[in-house]
Formats: sequence, structure tokens, C-alpha cells
Amino acid sequence: MNHELLHKLIDLIVAEVVRRVAIAYRQEQHPEDVVVLLAAPIAYPKELKKLLNTQFGDGFTPICFTEKTELEDDTTLYASKLSEAELTEHVAKAKTVILVAPRLELLKEVAEGKDESLLSYLMVRSILWKKDVRLYIDFEPPKFRRNTFLEGVASAIDTLRQMSVGVYPYFTGDAAKKIGASLVTEADVLAAAQRADKTICCCVGAIITPAARDALLSNDVIVQYEGEEACS
Repeated sequence: MNHELLHKLIDLIVAEVVRRVAIAYRQEQHPEDVVVLLAAPIAYPKELKKLLNTQFGDGFTPICFTEKTELEDDTTLYASKLSEAELTEHVAKAKTVILVAPRLELLKEVAEGKDESLLSYLMVRSILWKKDVRLYIDFEPPKFRRNTFLEGVASAIDTLRQMSVGVYPYFTGDAAKKIGASLVTEADVLAAAQRADKTICCCVGAIITPAARDALLSNDVIVQYEGEEACS
């Protein structure tokens, strides 16, 4: 095994160890730091799971509001089996609340601050509590279209953004880049070096492996964090 391959292997091992330790520690200290509200059937389950794993590893709690979900695993909770008080407690303890693919009516309810339904109540409260609220949608936000239903959708999304809700199409191949990675490896840096912008977007507090730091310097790749212009 030559030096280059050994270097890459060590980088992969370190990255995986760091990822698992970070997830285990976070789950121990804040087991419900990230809550993912699955409001409706998921159109692109593979893309959503990939994005969530890129963002949070295994450190998120899906709460399903339908009978079943393609994202089901040992951590999945079902709203039908929880009381309203328990659901509210899950959201209240979370730092990040993600609403996935809501029906358009729910989207408008949240934008208007209407909290009659349980899901709209949880989302409105998350905004009032100033949590990191995100909306992952399965379509590109429409441009303004007067006298069509798209006008209402565009208006609702614009209103949510004004309330500091991050709105992201989760199905796109570059969704993780737009939202920001929680772990950066040498492979990520080398991939970014091939792009025109030579930029990696990261979550605040993202882990950057030692080999990735070396690669950043040698390839002139820029790291930008969520909240900066390139990540919005």
C-alpha cells in the first residue's frame, strides 16, 4: 500500500470514528436535538435519507404523521401512538425542527400563524421559540404567478423565510451543499476543488478532519458556514 492510499484510508477511518463519537455524545447529552416531522408520504425517500444522514449522521428523531414511512427505523416515532403533550415535549426539547414535504394547506397555515391543527401548532410554536426551523420540500419554490395556486405557495414560502425558516428542496443532488455538511473529509475537499466555486458549505460546528484541512490549503478550497451568503 503506497503512502497516498494509506493517507486516504486513515482519513476515512478517522472521519468515521469522529462521526460515531460525535453522534453518540450528542445523543447522550441531547437525544432529541433534531426532530424531523414527516407530515405526508415522502416522494423521494432515498434522497431525504441521504441528506439527513449527511447533515446529522444518525442523530435525528423522525416523527411520522402518516400510517407508515419509508424512513422507518428503530428511532422512528409515530404521532398516532403519542399524546399531544408528548409530541409537544419532543419539539420543545429539540434544537432543530425540520418539517418535510407538508401539504400546501399546512404550508399556508404555518405562514399565517394558524395553529388549529397539531402539526401547524408544533411548527408555529417552533418559530415562536426561535428554534432552528427548516422546511424540506420536494419541489423548487415557484416564482410569483398571479391568479394561480402557485401565487399562494410562493407567498407562503416567502413569509416563512422572513421568519428565519430555512426552505430547501431536499431532492436535489446539491441539497447537502446548499444546507451545509456536518462532517468534511478529504474526499469532500477534492470534489469541491473540481467545481467552479471551489467552496464547501458547512453547518456551524462542523467537524473537519485533519487530512481535509491539509487538502483545503493545498487546493485553495473555501469553507463557508450556514448563514453566510453562499449557503443561503
